[in-house]
Amino acid sequence: MYKSIIFNLGRDALRYIVQKYKIKQLYIPYYLCDVIRHTLVKENCKPIFYHIDDNFYPVDSFNKSDYILYPNYFGICGKNVLKMVQKYPLTIIDNAHAYFDKPQGFACFNAGHKFNCKNSILWFKDNGEKTPDNLLNNSLKNTYKEQFLQLHSIYGKTNLLEIDTHSISFVYPYLAETTKEADNLVKNLKEKGKTVYRYWNPLPKSFNEYKFYSRLVPIPILPHQAD
Repeated sequence: MYKSIIFNLGRDALRYIVQKYKIKQLYIPYYLCDVIRHTLVKENCKPIFYHIDDNFYPVDSFNKSDYILYPNYFGICGKNVLKMVQKYPLTIIDNAHAYFDKPQGFACFNAGHKFNCKNSILWFKDNGEKTPDNLLNNSLKNTYKEQFLQLHSIYGKTNLLEIDTHSISFVYPYLAETTKEADNLVKNLKEKGKTVYRYWNPLPKSFNEYKFYSRLVPIPILPHQAD
């Protein structure tokens, strides 16, 4: 059973989990927003970094007793989430890009501001009364789904990522074949009035994740989305 708490930001939900369970170290991916690392450091929780493969799944193996943060990247990694929570019981799911997904794992949080929603929600395992699932906006959920499928119909054939069309995604992630192709797509999208963020800070070129930093274009689904 899960209990839920409302927060302003997803990072505040993570801070609560670290404090509640006195987590001293947490495995996090290299390919991730810096705000997560900064949040952990402020809570005296040591971040230990891991690599991911071409499908956003961890390359490293962990122990059953390890606390692991796994992001549902761009909202398209539902299958990875399922594998992680089945294999590692202390997995914390970062659904900042998957606002509408149901909670899984040891704990799970989303980020409402990315979806133009007021609140972020934390779910964590609790033996008390189960929290109702009807906390999310179904109308907005349907809008994201429709726009995501429309973008997939345009970009799907040349996208180097394997896209799960059952996903309800924060953006449409397009992995280009070259950096030049990615840069040209960003330029074209900006000329059409779209705000395009590149995720996240630079990584060493020797890292497998560098391809995501340099060649992945997160195409906005709604006109005004937060980074």
